[in-house]
Amino acid sequence: MPADPEVARLLALDDAEVPAAAVSLAVTRPLTPWPRAAAERSYAHPSLEQIRRLRMWDRLCQTPTSTIPIGWHHGLHLPLQVGAELGHLLYVQGAYDPNEFAFLDGFLQPGMVFVDAGANVGVYTLFAARKVSPGGRVIALEPSARERKAWLDAVRRNRIDAELIPAALGEQDGQAILHVAQMERSGHNTMGAFVWGGVRETRNEAVPMRSLDSLARELRLERLDVMKLDIEGAETAALKGAAGVMRRFRPVLVLELSPASLQAQDSSTDELLALLDGYGYTLHHFDYTTAELTEGASNPSGENLIALPRA
Repeated sequence: MPADPEVARLLALDDAEVPAAAVSLAVTRPLTPWPRAAAERSYAHPSLEQIRRLRMWDRLCQTPTSTIPIGWHHGLHLPLQVGAELGHLLYVQGAYDPNEFAFLDGFLQPGMVFVDAGANVGVYTLFAARKVSPGGRVIALEPSARERKAWLDAVRRNRIDAELIPAALGEQDGQAILHVAQMERSGHNTMGAFVWGGVRETRNEAVPMRSLDSLARELRLERLDVMKLDIEGAETAALKGAAGVMRRFRPVLVLELSPASLQAQDSSTDELLALLDGYGYTLHHFDYTTAELTEGASNPSGENLIALPRA
């Protein structure tokens, strides 16, 4: 393939010109399902526009810039962290968890209550807060000081009303040690062991741990409609500490199921599935080829699932 002159032009920009050029190339994929099969083809065979964004992102990472603002759904703006894994996905692919966000776009309504456990830099928080307004409530839990700083920046820029709890979600109130990954793999902070290749610890932090049942009493929750759990293997422990909430409020769950991460925190897929079944929930996945919500858990290596309460 001949060299792309636009890539050559972008790579030749002065550092001061790069952020604005990067913003001009940014795109956001529509809020429609994106089958995993199609997404994987896109990763393996990127379009010319994707290649340009990839080269632009690499160039951006060589500048002193820390964030760039891009437009996002429902009038939101995301300050992408330069060099971060999540920022890379959102910039190059124009999407992150597209099926999950398409589902939430149709499900969330004004007045609902949303818990964002493992809030990271706040993409779910921002989206949910926009959807449940007016009258709704978003409660985010994020134990990492680095990610909380980015969360606060995103929330303030968007003038979003959301509550931030600087704690991890677990089986009971207490303390835990959080292992913080390098910025390039910042979605892998965990209270267990790192299970994916290329992830290394930059530091660890002693962090508060809260059970959802205890937190619900403290916050005087009267409803909980949706809870997102992306806590790198602590999902089973968090759900054990949420027995009262699960039985009283029957929230819809958007949760990560990673067998390796669960095992690193002394749990397993079987234990998590049995716990959810005992609470009266049925699991659903996004079909690999159609992205339709389909009953059952299909991908043994790990995926995001939707757990719906049985009538």
